[in-house]
Amino acid sequence: MCSSALRRLTRASVLGFALAGAARVAAAQPLPDAGVTEAVDVGVDAGVDEAPSEEDERAAARVMPDEREPPDPIAEEAERSGPFEGPAPAEHPALATEIAALSDRACYRALTRARVSFDRVRSLVAGVMTPVVVRGPLRGVVFRENRHRVVEELMDCRLAVALTRYASLLRAQGVREVHHISLYRAATPREIARQPVQTRHPGGMAIDVSSYIFDSGQELVVERDYHGRRRRPPCGPTARVPTQPQARALRTLGCEAARRGYFHVILGPNYNYEHRNHYHLEVARHVAWQFVR
Repeated sequence: MCSSALRRLTRASVLGFALAGAARVAAAQPLPDAGVTEAVDVGVDAGVDEAPSEEDERAAARVMPDEREPPDPIAEEAERSGPFEGPAPAEHPALATEIAALSDRACYRALTRARVSFDRVRSLVAGVMTPVVVRGPLRGVVFRENRHRVVEELMDCRLAVALTRYASLLRAQGVREVHHISLYRAATPREIARQPVQTRHPGGMAIDVSSYIFDSGQELVVERDYHGRRRRPPCGPTARVPTQPQARALRTLGCEAARRGYFHVILGPNYNYEHRNHYHLEVARHVAWQFVR
């Protein structure tokens, strides 16, 4: 055996003996009596399985901000000292529930009474129970997709009725046009086979509003002007809002709709990242609750 190989073998043997010795020493050391149990139990609250309170949410957000939620001094100042939003939304939106329960004929008649320009869609529209195409303003307010100039909006008749009632509130606030980024979105054939009448967007029962245009020409854009904080209540006596007029006006357009019970579901930027740029307004069948976030 050459001298270099012998030196490598000697070093390996010495290392092996050292490791074996260290293992024997470690094995001889007594283990702490309750160290493992104490490490697991330390700092665990009795109510850890309960839903976090608003105070818990604020504390968690301070130490671990959402990386997708950039700093917003206006929203942060509102959370510290902004005015409270207003009365609590309706827990049971009686009007939305009555609209959702309309028969097809009653629904068509409601739109006719409101002088809405619409067409009944007599061919099958996948997922939609009572499809209509709205071709004009709803009580003076135009609802249209951002990219389109022509008003030609496919939806369920019941959503059209709810939006017509909402339009009365909007006109009183000086709104003349509403832009949306999504209304009817077709479900997949597999989803239709499993549930022929869909809910939310696939059922033509929801709209995602991105901005409001006023008679003055001013446009309030949800993503730019809302200034909310995620997981914080958007409406009601515990919700704080910015003093900035644009943010305050946007909050009113959502929260007043909740108080009047026009929709079963109203989601905005305070809900999650996916809703940072729009209000999701939805009518739901066979429910009597309202979900506002």
